[in-house]
Amino acid sequence: MSYRIPTSEVLAEAIRDVLRRRPTVGSQRKLTELVLRELKGIDEDYTASEERIRKVAIDSGSAKIEIHCREGEERSRYTRCPVCGSKMNRIRNETVFGGTVTLGYKCTKCPYWTGLKRRMPIRYVFYGDGYTKIVEYDKSDPIDH
Repeated sequence: MSYRIPTSEVLAEAIRDVLRRRPTVGSQRKLTELVLRELKGIDEDYTASEERIRKVAIDSGSAKIEIHCREGEERSRYTRCPVCGSKMNRIRNETVFGGTVTLGYKCTKCPYWTGLKRRMPIRYVFYGDGYTKIVEYDKSDPIDH
């Protein structure tokens, strides 16, 4: 069985089409299933991995992404983002004595960040352009009548 790899532009357009019809997709696996179905409509031989679809969605701006993580025991030593592969910048704070201390790391391209303990991505939620997140009511706010 032969296969073809779509260009990033074709893949980004397929992601946009999926997210136009379905403004939120709750997992990377589900997004991959929907995008592959869309790609098969263009060319039966097209295929793409979950990781490539995620990276193209971030790089092209086809989707907004929310990253759910768990905290590990070991210290963070990321130089590259585990989500998109971009460079990580240090989050620094100045001490009272004029020195600096590293508080964590932030990706330059996507919303991923980690503290001194490593945060490992466990779930991705993808949003299309038409999706607006509803802010939940904070029960501690007083209600004026």
